[in-house]
Amino acid sequence: MGQTALMLMIVTVLSKMFGFVREMVMGYYYGTGDIASIYIVANTIPVIAINIIAIGISTGFIPIYNKAKKAEGILAAEKFTSNLMNLMLVFGTIMIVVCMIFGKYFCLILSPDLKNNPKLLDTAVKFTRILLFAIYAYLYSAVFRGYLNLKGNFVVPVTTGIIMNLIIITFIVLSGIRENYYLLPIGALLGNTFQYIFMPKTAHKLGYKHRLKIDLKDKYIKEMLKIALPIIVSVAAGELSLLVDNAMTSAYFGNDKISVLNYSKKLLGIITGVITVSVTTSIFPIISDLASSGKIKQMKRHINSSVVSMLILVVPSVIGIMALSTPIIELVFKRGAFDENSVKVTASIVFAYAPYVLFQSISDVVDRSFYAAEDSKTPVKIVLFQQIINIFFNVIFVHLFGFTGIAYSTSLACFIGSCIMMYAFRKKFGQSDLKRLAISSSKILAISLIMGVIARLNYGFLSSHLSNTISLLISIIVAACFYGLALLFARIPEVMKTVNKIYHKFKR
Repeated sequence: MGQTALMLMIVTVLSKMFGFVREMVMGYYYGTGDIASIYIVANTIPVIAINIIAIGISTGFIPIYNKAKKAEGILAAEKFTSNLMNLMLVFGTIMIVVCMIFGKYFCLILSPDLKNNPKLLDTAVKFTRILLFAIYAYLYSAVFRGYLNLKGNFVVPVTTGIIMNLIIITFIVLSGIRENYYLLPIGALLGNTFQYIFMPKTAHKLGYKHRLKIDLKDKYIKEMLKIALPIIVSVAAGELSLLVDNAMTSAYFGNDKISVLNYSKKLLGIITGVITVSVTTSIFPIISDLASSGKIKQMKRHINSSVVSMLILVVPSVIGIMALSTPIIELVFKRGAFDENSVKVTASIVFAYAPYVLFQSISDVVDRSFYAAEDSKTPVKIVLFQQIINIFFNVIFVHLFGFTGIAYSTSLACFIGSCIMMYAFRKKFGQSDLKRLAISSSKILAISLIMGVIARLNYGFLSSHLSNTISLLISIIVAACFYGLALLFARIPEVMKTVNKIYHKFKR
């Protein structure tokens, strides 16, 4: 794994730790009740919907900036950046006005059960309208994020979460102490806005100069939209599965169960946030440059190596969380309003959702190769198909498994989607040493499964003699030590390469 990805993981771990504390504080004061659920619903529009657009813009921005720079020089690329920034802020204003008007209907779509409680619906709408102004921050940060990554600055974009979480944690505590629910969306707005406070200054130091000019005829804007729009559709389709899960949960099991899904996703999101995002963020500028230079063979090798590196960390994390889901939820959330029943329900959802994280991580790494080659249609088709079958499985699994059926259906649909993505990758780019990838993946999976059994048995034995917390920590440490040693003996190329680098550094 590259040093950039490793550095990003370290910084992201710190950010995610603060995010984890935020969820713990939220669970303490509001548990899995209605206020926690409508707060999640209110966050959906600015944080998820607009973030989808932001991801599309930041992903499409990088290859087009490189294209403008190579074709017309750095000045043309910088003008394109300023123009894009201005257009994003205009678009944000339009979005805020539309969402202000139709906020009530958006809330009902996201949580149909709110129609049975007008008071909660009114609170959800007010929460949403407060949070809408975070749209500006998400849109301008999308451009700056891509710009900073291009200039080799990966740290500032990932440190934003630390600032955001500190602000939100403060307001959750104030809200709980003063029993003022409206401090929740106010804190979220301030956190989501001020997290990006250092981006403009850092971009300026790297040479960015903003120009107050809008050019709708800019050919590079048009080219970027050709890439960004399908990415937006693809990411939106990916998020749609989680939104569908929320809506169906509200319709079948009540509004309060949405918070259970949220706590589960936040816990599992640590894996994707720390590992998957770090890998995809660090490799995309590299493979984009390789693709634009016609070095497809090198790009394929880079993708394969990145998939293995990602699996080395994601697979044991997923298996470990599945094996110890109940004690982990107890340790993290069981306090205050988060009672024994909340633990039981949340742990079952975490277990069912965990495979989704693994399969989505594979898709997230592989689909970057299509975006780098300016083919955004293929991932969109795959993800849309994945969401169609997810909805189909949702309807069936809810009746077969109840509440956990929602999570199982999402995991199964994502597995099918990742398989299709790998097949499409091979079909488009040709042979890519899938045999070596399959052998490495099989070794990682086998070692991780044994590790999971060891962790579970170890915890079962220790918990009858020691406290749950100590038993959990010892079980995790023993399992991690076994996994690390077994990985060395498995002689996976990516592992051996990293070990050799470390050895030679110490030797010098």
